[in-house]
Amino acid sequence: MFRCSEVAERASLLIDGELSLWSRVNIRLHIAMCRGCRAFIEQMRITRDLAQKVGATEGVSSNEEIQAALANLQARSERSS
Repeated sequence: MFRCSEVAERASLLIDGELSLWSRVNIRLHIAMCRGCRAFIEQMRITRDLAQKVGATEGVSSNEEIQAALANLQARSERSS
């Protein structure tokens, strides 16, 4: 099973679906037991999703859109705690 540092090193690859089955299993076992790494992976997913959403829109987001995205991020964070 991976250590926290190994999970952190592979987090982006996990989220992007670029890990081998063995690595995915090892990370899933680790995050099943490690609350910190579980939160880290979730925050990375949220960050990636927000970055893709922002990158997919033209121009600057309105203040309302930014506030809504931040509220969504906070709600997800609170649910995962």
